[in-house]
Amino acid sequence: MAQPRVLVAEPSAPICNAIRKFLDGRAEVQAVHFLDEAVQLVRAKPPDVVIASVSGTFDGEVLAVQLRKLVPDLCLVLLYPPDEDKSFDRATAVNADCFLNGPLKKHAVLNAVRAVLKLRELRLRIIDLVAEVEKARSQPPPSPAPKPRGPGVNTADESFFKKYMLLEVKRSKRYAYPVALLLVSLDKLDEHLTKQSSPEFQRAAIRGEVMTAISELIRDIDVAMPFADDKYLVFLPHTPRPGAVVVAERVVKKLSAIPSFEKGTASVGLASFDPGIDPKAGVSFGALVREASQALKRAQGAGGNRVDAPEVPESAKPKKSRISMG
Repeated sequence: MAQPRVLVAEPSAPICNAIRKFLDGRAEVQAVHFLDEAVQLVRAKPPDVVIASVSGTFDGEVLAVQLRKLVPDLCLVLLYPPDEDKSFDRATAVNADCFLNGPLKKHAVLNAVRAVLKLRELRLRIIDLVAEVEKARSQPPPSPAPKPRGPGVNTADESFFKKYMLLEVKRSKRYAYPVALLLVSLDKLDEHLTKQSSPEFQRAAIRGEVMTAISELIRDIDVAMPFADDKYLVFLPHTPRPGAVVVAERVVKKLSAIPSFEKGTASVGLASFDPGIDPKAGVSFGALVREASQALKRAQGAGGNRVDAPEVPESAKPKKSRISMG
């Protein structure tokens, strides 16, 4: 299997050499020290991943915007100085796939490269699945209707998704950033399918439209996938609870308008973890799934077409200080 090609755009030769050593044996690494040189190389032969520095003398964010226009599916990783506290916002603003703060560590660089490559693979697979569904919808329903082939992703994709979320949950505890998990379900889907002449064919079409609708609402760093019993998981790293509620409400509204589920509604159960609110709170991927499942049951038990997000306990809310500084 061919190794991925990585282009490092960094003015510092020692840093380029360090990244080259980190990726030795795992990727083909080429380094450049000037922005225009990076653009020329990507235009001539696009690499799989670009790692670009952001500093006072090297504007990797401008480079990221240029390269995204040249190669839309290019994997972009931005390197920020250790004292940069808005790396996530800045990287998101230029549509980068990932970011790192110095000083660089080998495991962090390796994990970043692996993650962005796998995320790109998942995004391309979703596009292929949607295209297959659209092609199938243009043809007459089979008779008899075929049985569904599963939730829409293969075992390797599902395994990576779970490992990715487990890793992000651990990172959120270590680096104190919030994460959120949405469990999405269409309300009364089985009742809707029994009215169709080909319910299993209709189910496959609905899955494709749901994944397309959700993908249009989330960021590149977010990940969505089909889950058990016609449900869907949406993982939102670096997302506090209020922001996750906004995304969940948009999902409910968006899914109520998909053509294959005419006049149907959707519900979302939300689970979140924010060490900034409660540093002593424990969290795990399994706990987030259980919390989201319970919230989804409450939402559908209340009639559906809504989001259920557990309230933050008063004991976990930040206390207001009587000293005002400004």
